[in-house]
Order: sequence, then structure tokens, then C-alpha cells
Amino acid sequence: MDTFFVANCVKSWSKIYKFYTVLILYVISQSQLSQCEKTVLTPNDISTMPITIASYGPDVARAKKYVYLSGAAYCFNIPAWKCPYCEKAQGFGYDFHALIVNKQANTLAFIAINKELKEVVVTIRGTLNVANVVQDIHPSILSIETGSSPLGRGKSKGPEIRIHTGMINATNSLYPEIVEKFGKVLKENENFEVVLVGHSLGAAAASLTLFQLKEEIRLPADFPTPKSYAYFGYGTPRLGNQAYADYWNGQAMQITRVINKADFAAYTPPSLGGYVHHGNELWLSPTGEEKVCSKTVYEDPNCANSIASMSNLQDHLQYWDVEYLSCARADPLATAGQFVIPVV
Repeated sequence: MDTFFVANCVKSWSKIYKFYTVLILYVISQSQLSQCEKTVLTPNDISTMPITIASYGPDVARAKKYVYLSGAAYCFNIPAWKCPYCEKAQGFGYDFHALIVNKQANTLAFIAINKELKEVVVTIRGTLNVANVVQDIHPSILSIETGSSPLGRGKSKGPEIRIHTGMINATNSLYPEIVEKFGKVLKENENFEVVLVGHSLGAAAASLTLFQLKEEIRLPADFPTPKSYAYFGYGTPRLGNQAYADYWNGQAMQITRVINKADFAAYTPPSLGGYVHHGNELWLSPTGEEKVCSKTVYEDPNCANSIASMSNLQDHLQYWDVEYLSCARADPLATAGQFVIPVV
């Protein structure tokens, strides 16, 4: 018979909160450099590479709207659509449609629809449990070209794309069900725009989900084509190499990657491992400025990278008025369940 224990014999919510904080700090301390690149790129190399990003610049207004959907992903009863962030999203016209959960990987996503704006939004939850932390700190990076990855290449035939193993695994734990439920929604709502949204690990999984959809990877033959795609990520970690960044930077579509102040996730995994951010950066600076960063470099040294030495956890946990752990604190028993580990 399986027995269960709670880490450190948690007896109160304060201990649970401290445990979760320690886990995330562990992610920072244990980030390992990958040996995937023959030539190691320095932060200066990356920041000075000449490139014009073709994707449309950051959309601040939409970013302030989708942030509530990214917050709603952390609620424990999303289908009820009654949490503070669910209600905020509902105020913008978004209604809950479907929940997608992988219990083994402890990952979660949901689909919301805005009939008036003709949008379907797929939101993926970020790190909230031990399984997610394991995905975050996975030390390796895999090639999509070699077949060593569970992903297979589709239409794109560019340079070798390499992406973070744990983030691939988190993505693929949800992808088949996303394709199934998302495809049905598109068939019922023709000519709708599709938006992928996420915070933290969820932002990485949203990007990789969108990559697979764009590349038509493991899609049924009758999968409908939406009007357009867009991406909004909050606290997105670096998840791929330069080829992955080039892929997105060459797409004529809306890509907004939001970084709050010195959010530690913006600096992980380290760029020395060959990881590069993709898309347009919208930086919420410590002075309160909403800064649209340069479109001619991979990572603007005048934006979030200018205060990398100040990286911290708190900036990761709050974007505008969305506090990602607020629902967790409101339901300590459900949160404790996230840290219960089965022992066989």
C-alpha cells in the first residue's frame, strides 16, 4: 500500500510557503550549463548580434489583459470561473471552455473563448509543485533534429533547433489533449485568432506548444487552420538556442514576452549554456516604466539584462496586479497537496 508524507512534515501554511520558496530558490542555485554548443556564447555576444525581429512589437494593452488568464491558471477550481483573476478575465469577455490536466506530470492548461473578439486562448500553468520543479531544473538540452527529442520536425527546415528537455517534457504532457480539445473549438469557431499564454514554466510550454502547432507536428489531417496565432509570456525563461530564437524572430506575428523588473526566471537557464530569449521584450522596469525593448538584438542590454545582478524571486511572483500565489495562500490544504509525494 502506498504511504504518503508531506515534505518537512508541514504543519502550517507558513511552512508550506517557505518550502515552496526554497524549492524555487533551489531552481536558481542548481541551474546547470549545457554542453550543447561547440561555441559558447557570452551575454555580450548575444546582445550585440545584429538581427531585425520580424514579429510585431509588444502589445502592452493585450499583455495587461491576458495576465489575468495567466493568473487564473493557478486557481484550484478553474471551471467554476469564480477566482479573482477568472472574474477579471470574464470582465474582458473570456469564458472558460475546457480544462486539460496531466496528473502524472502535474501539469495543467485551460481553454477560454472570447466570442466578441473571436479569440481562443490556451493558457498553461507555471511551476506549482515538486514535479514542475524537477522539469525546471532538468540539466539537458535536446535537438529536435536528431530524433533524441519526443518532438519531430515539421515544415521548418532551418538550422538545428535545441530546446530544454524539462520544458519539452512539460509541454508534451499536455500537447495531445490540447490538440484534441483545441481542434474541436476551432472547428466550431472558424476564423478565430489563437493566443497562447503562460507564466514561468507555463510561458515556456506555451511557446513550445505554439511551435508544434505552427509546424503542424502530430496534428490530425483535418486540423483546422486559425485566422492567426499570437503569444504572450510572463516571466518566460530561456528555453532554446539561437536557432529557436531565430525561428520566432522571423515570424510575422504578435510575440510579447513580459519581464517584471529583475524576475529571476528571465536569467535562467544561463545564456552561457547556449540559451537565448526569443521574441519582443516588454520590460516593467523598477521605475514603473513599461519599456518596449530593442527589436534589433536578441536580449536588449538596456532592459531586463541591465539589472541581472538584482535577480530575485518576488519579481517573478507578481506581474502588475496579479499575484500568482494568492490563490494558493487562500487554499493552504490544496496547496499542501501539491507537495505530497507518493512513496512506493
